[in-house]
Amino acid sequence: MIDYRLDNLAIRDYDAFLTYFRSLLVTGMAEFTGCLSSLDYTSVTEDGTTKWYFTADLSMAEKSILAKTVVLKWWEANIQDIVVYQPHMSSKNFKQLQESQSLKQKSEYKDKLGEELSRAITEYQMDNLSSLPFWGG
Repeated sequence: MIDYRLDNLAIRDYDAFLTYFRSLLVTGMAEFTGCLSSLDYTSVTEDGTTKWYFTADLSMAEKSILAKTVVLKWWEANIQDIVVYQPHMSSKNFKQLQESQSLKQKSEYKDKLGEELSRAITEYQMDNLSSLPFWGG
């Protein structure tokens, strides 16, 4: 993900940056249906600093899927940004058409990200078929 706003946030307030990504992760975890590991996510405070962690060790496939959910949630927030819907600089028709076309392309890309996430979850479950509760795992 390349986002100058996130880069600036990381430079100016790294804790706020981590909080923002943690919110994307937490909302994205709901997208990972059928995860075989516990997605319990908690924190511990030591020496005045709070560290967040998963209570279970996650496999590389599970981490990859969670990363995809973060990207999807970030992209959804990008599409829903109110600035996208407001005319910039000019209110001429061609400018508004250009913005609507951009929004359409962003929406199509979000759909593609969702499809990739769904495919990754399906592959993950197929690789672990015997461990799924339905199959007695």
